[in-house]
Amino acid sequence: MTIVFKIIMMIAGAVLMALGLAISPLPGPLGLPVMLVGLVLLLRSSTWVKRQFVRLVHKHPKWLGPLRSLMRPRARFVAILWRFMLRAEGLALKPRNSILRRIRRFFRRRRHAPPAPA
Repeated sequence: MTIVFKIIMMIAGAVLMALGLAISPLPGPLGLPVMLVGLVLLLRSSTWVKRQFVRLVHKHPKWLGPLRSLMRPRARFVAILWRFMLRAEGLALKPRNSILRRIRRFFRRRRHAPPAPA
């Protein structure tokens, strides 16, 4: 990569992380995916950020391990992101107020429901 391209990626990653942080108070997990994309851009363009990230992963593997696994080839992006969002929501909300768990129940009921009579 050229230096100019790396700088553009670093700026875009920082802007996306700031945008994700700004929209995180909105209802739902909208800020988290935006922040993840910004983090991936930063990690791909800066060796210093990579070193800091690896140090944090070793200190907090339960929380940052899923992020590291997202960057592997052929990662199961949706499953990993879903688990991470459930974990983050669990910190903020009580289980009875969980929005993501309600969404999961809704789709499970639709999938396992018997077909409607014609």
